[in-house]
Amino acid sequence: MSTQREIAKMYKDIQNKLSVARRDLAELQATCLHPSPQKTHRANTGNYDPSSDCYWTDFACLDCGKSWTKEGSL
Repeated sequence: MSTQREIAKMYKDIQNKLSVARRDLAELQATCLHPSPQKTHRANTGNYDPSSDCYWTDFACLDCGKSWTKEGSL
C-alpha cells in the first residue's frame, strides 16, 4: 500500500505527463489542415422572441480530434 507522500508524488508525476500530452496534442491540432471535418448544424429556434433564435455549426476533425464551433455557419 502506498503512503500519502507516495500518492502525492505519483499524482504530481501524472499531472506533469498530462500537461505535456495536452501541449503535444495542441501542437498536433495546430498543424492539422482538418481536410474533411464532420459538421453538425444546430439551432436554438422557436423562442418567444425570434431575435433570440441562433444558428451554429459544430465541427469535429476525425484525424486530430479537434472540435470547434462557428456561430451562424452553414
